[in-house]
Amino acid sequence: MNRIAAITDPAALLLAIATARLALHRPDAGLAGMAPDALVAAEDSLIETLAGSDAPLARLARAAQLSAFDLDLLGLALLPALDDRAAEAVEALARARRLTAGRAARLLLPEAHDAAALRHALRESPLWRSGLLRAPDPAQPAAERRLDPTPALLAALDGALPERTTEGWIAQMLPEAGGEAGSLAPLAEAIARWATQPDPPLLLLDAARPERAAEALGLAASLRGGAAVLLHAPPGPHPAPPWSEAGVIAAATGALVALIVEGEVPGPAMAPLGPVAAIGAEAIAGRLVPRRHLAVPPPRMSEQRARWRAARPDLTPPEADALAAQSWMAEADIAAIAGAAERPDPDALLAARMQVAPPRAAKLATLRHPTVPWDRLVLEGETAALLEQIVHRVRHRATVRESWGMASGGAALVGLLTGEPGTGKTLAVEAMARRLGLPLLAADLSRVVSKYIGETEKNLAELFAAAEGFSALLFFDEADALFGKRTAVNDAHDRYANIEVNYLLQRLERFEGAVLLATNLAEGMDEAFARRFEVIVPFRKPGRAQRLALWQAHLPEPLRAPGLDLDALAASCEVTGGEIRNAAITAAYAAAARGERIGAGLLRAALAQEFAKAGRPLPHGLAGPQR
Repeated sequence: MNRIAAITDPAALLLAIATARLALHRPDAGLAGMAPDALVAAEDSLIETLAGSDAPLARLARAAQLSAFDLDLLGLALLPALDDRAAEAVEALARARRLTAGRAARLLLPEAHDAAALRHALRESPLWRSGLLRAPDPAQPAAERRLDPTPALLAALDGALPERTTEGWIAQMLPEAGGEAGSLAPLAEAIARWATQPDPPLLLLDAARPERAAEALGLAASLRGGAAVLLHAPPGPHPAPPWSEAGVIAAATGALVALIVEGEVPGPAMAPLGPVAAIGAEAIAGRLVPRRHLAVPPPRMSEQRARWRAARPDLTPPEADALAAQSWMAEADIAAIAGAAERPDPDALLAARMQVAPPRAAKLATLRHPTVPWDRLVLEGETAALLEQIVHRVRHRATVRESWGMASGGAALVGLLTGEPGTGKTLAVEAMARRLGLPLLAADLSRVVSKYIGETEKNLAELFAAAEGFSALLFFDEADALFGKRTAVNDAHDRYANIEVNYLLQRLERFEGAVLLATNLAEGMDEAFARRFEVIVPFRKPGRAQRLALWQAHLPEPLRAPGLDLDALAASCEVTGGEIRNAAITAAYAAAARGERIGAGLLRAALAQEFAKAGRPLPHGLAGPQR
C-alpha cells in the first residue's frame, strides 16, 4: 500500500495497475503484482489523482470522460507499448503484441459478466472515437478492436509532440509570436476567446495564405500563455485529416492546434477533445460537428514595410515601400531573406528569397528566376512608358492604396500585353519581374484547363494561391485560351466554359498581387476583363531604328565579319524581335561551324529560313551569296 501511495504521476499509476492485472494471469512473467486490497486501493487512488492533476493523462481522461472500465482498457493498451516485459507477456497470452478489446475484457471482468452490457460499453467507449486508440474498421465487431495507442497519445504522455500522426500528418510547434499584432490583433483575440469555451466547436480559419493564419494562431496562443501547433499533410495524396489526434494533442498540452487542409476534406465524426482549427477550411464536408468560421483579414502593407525596415535598416523608404507592396510574407521569411541578401537591391533580395524561402510546389506553373535585364528591352516610346507604369503601380501600391487612402477596386494589379508573336511580350514580362525583384510564375495552361467539370476552377484556385503565397508575378501566356469571350449557352459545354470565365473574374477581384496576361488576339478576350486591366500595353513590330538596335544587341561587334552593314539590313528587312533573335542564333551556329565570324551571307540564309517558317516571301534585296 505504501508503494502505491508514493506514486503521484497518473500515467505511472495507471501502468502499475495494468501491470498488476496482467501479472494475475501471467504470474511467471516476472511482472510486479499486487494484493487484491492493494489493487482496489490503487484504483481508488487513480480516480482521485486524475480528478485533481494537471498531468497530460489527467487532462485527457477528463476531456474524454473516461470511465473506470475505459481506464483499465487504456492501461492494458499502453503497457505493451511502454514495457518490453509486459509486451512479451501479452504476446504469450494473446499470441499478438496488442490485446483485443474482448480479450482485455476477459482479463478485467469475472466470468459471470453481462455480455450484452460489455459489447455496449465497448461500442460506446470514447477511447477510439476520441483518438486515444487507433480507429478500427467501422465494420469490425467491438470485441475485435485492438488496444493500439495512437502516436499522439504516446507522445502526450511524455509531454511531447508526435513526429507524425497515425495517417502520417507532420506536427510542428510554432515559434513564440513576436512583434506587434497589427491587423491580426482582433482575430487573435477572437481565437483566444474561442479556445477558452468549455466545449469549443471546430474553428474554420478562411485564409488564402496558411502562413498568415498560422501567425494569427501563434498570437492567440501567446495571449493565452500557451503554444500553437500546426499539422501538415504528408507529400502525395492527402489522407483524411487527423481531427481526433489533433484534439488529443490540444487537450494533453493545452496548445492551440490547427490543420492545414487543401481541397475538399471530410469533417470530424465527433468534436475533438481540445480546441482544433482548420486553415483553408471552406471545403470541409459534413455538418456533424458545430463550427465557427473566422476570416483572416488581408495584411496591411504598412506592417510589411515595418518588418522589412526592422530586418534591413539600410533600406531606403522607397525600397521598403516596394517590398511591402509585393505581397504578404511571413515575418520569419522576411527576416531570413533580409539576413541572406548581400545588398538591399531587388536582384540580391530575389536571389536570397529563392535560396532561403523556396516556393510551394506549383505543379500547374513553371517557376522562373528572371534574368533578363531591363536595358535589354528595345521598345517604342508608348510601349516603354506603359511598362514603366506597371512597374510604378506595383512598387508604389503601399503609398497610394494605404498611405493616401486611394484603394479603389480590387487589390490586384492586372495588366494585358497584346501584339503579334515575336514582338517581345514574354521578354518584357521577365524583365519586369527581375526589375521588381519578384519570381515569375508562368501558368501552364495545358495543366490548368481540364475537361472535367469543376477541375479547371480548382486548378486556378491552387495557382492563384501559389502566386499569393510566394509573392510571385503571375503570368498567363496565350491568355485568350483561358480568358476568352463568354458565349450563348447552347449546351452544357458552353455553360461550364462560362462558369470558368466567371470564376476568373471573381478571383482576380480577390487576388493580392500582380497578374500579367499576354495574347496575340486581344479581340478574343472577354469584354468583362477590360475594366479589370489597369494597363493595356500594345507591342508592335519594331521600326527601322528598333530593328537596328535589336541587330546590334543580338550580334556583338566582335562577332561580326568586316563589312557587315546592320543598318542596311534593318532598313531592308521588316522582321520582329523574335525573328531577329532566331536568325542571329542560326547564323552564329553556321559561322562557328565554318570557323569564321558572322557575315552578310550567313545572315541572309538565316533570315530566309525564318521567312520560310512563317510562309512569307523573301523580301527583295535579301538575295545574294550565302556566305
